[in-house]
Amino acid sequence: MRTALVMGDGPAGLLAAISLRRAGWMTEIAPSRRAARAHHGHVHQIDFATMAKIEAVAGQGLAGWSAADLLRIDGAAPPVMTQAPIVDPAALVHALSRRAIELGAKLVEPPMAIPVEDKSFDLLIDASGSAVLASRTAGIEVAIDESDAIDECWTWRGTAGSGNDRWTIAARDVAGAAGLWLTRAVDGRCMMTLRCADCGESPVSPFRLLDSVMLAAGHDWSRRMGKIGFDPNPVRHRAPFARRVEVTRSAGGPPLLRIGDGLIQTAPRFGQGFAQIAEQIELMRAALASGSSPASAVATIEASADRRWLAAMIGAASEPLLAA
Repeated sequence: MRTALVMGDGPAGLLAAISLRRAGWMTEIAPSRRAARAHHGHVHQIDFATMAKIEAVAGQGLAGWSAADLLRIDGAAPPVMTQAPIVDPAALVHALSRRAIELGAKLVEPPMAIPVEDKSFDLLIDASGSAVLASRTAGIEVAIDESDAIDECWTWRGTAGSGNDRWTIAARDVAGAAGLWLTRAVDGRCMMTLRCADCGESPVSPFRLLDSVMLAAGHDWSRRMGKIGFDPNPVRHRAPFARRVEVTRSAGGPPLLRIGDGLIQTAPRFGQGFAQIAEQIELMRAALASGSSPASAVATIEASADRRWLAAMIGAASEPLLAA
């Protein structure tokens, strides 16, 4: 039986472990030593297609998300209502962890460094996130290429009274914001994320933003939103629009596959991170199922990341032109 060690117990690592176990691999998961990062606390808008891919990897439906009304506001145009998933990242990760354990993946004490020379494994997976801690602690050479364009997000958390209503509002060109996302979970928890090109050290008041959204949403949605209270202290995330991570290691030992933010990271605003993880897991599964070697699977996913990086660079270069 082929064996794999997955370093990282976030969505990327857990989905990799689940996919490998379902393919008959003996799989160990070493939980990450890193703390939660700021961008994990922002609204992540994920589409139904991505959630379907994640559940297809799991082989069953998962807790941690539900369908909800989505109101799209684009400047002065009439708002449009559709549906979209609302995801509770912590609950989704818990569901993925339970599924991995159900399938027989084993949790092990995280090593201080990737065992790059340990030939008892057929595949090593670094899913330790954007800090690439698993690779760095192994002494592997890490090179990071970042876009010049900067993406900045601010997020406020709050509550919206009682009731079981859940919804998302995605707004553009409202109150001068390049993008704004406001969600209400079924338990009344609210989160609002503002994306702006140059907010400085103090963005506009969340209550002013909320007033602008209510005005643009219209009377019915304003009543539905109810009375929302926010903690006035936001979480800030400022990072390059995109970053691509390359590693160089000496020959020998099992292939090293990187999945998630430790391979390529894009702005946390449209759920690209989850979409990219789902794509990478499917590429890994297909390559290994076809009889390709683990090294070939690594090459396939690296090539996919290169294509994503090129698309992100084109997008970053186009944004100033579109805004002009």
